[in-house]
Amino acid sequence: RHVPALILEAPDIPYTFNMKKVEIAVSNIINGRPVTNRDAIINPESLDYFEKILPELQKEKD
Repeated sequence: RHVPALILEAPDIPYTFNMKKVEIAVSNIINGRPVTNRDAIINPESLDYFEKILPELQKEKD
């Protein structure tokens, strides 16, 4: 069973125009991959938080 090492409360969740959560974009950011579908996200600025905390998450990983 997967148990996360860290749980954070995000100020905003990215959604598509169909109001579906965009978990893959967040996962891509956290795993250092580019986000290719920003145009499909209603609130692309919500991804900024995850990009901002990425260096801190990488420190936790090491």
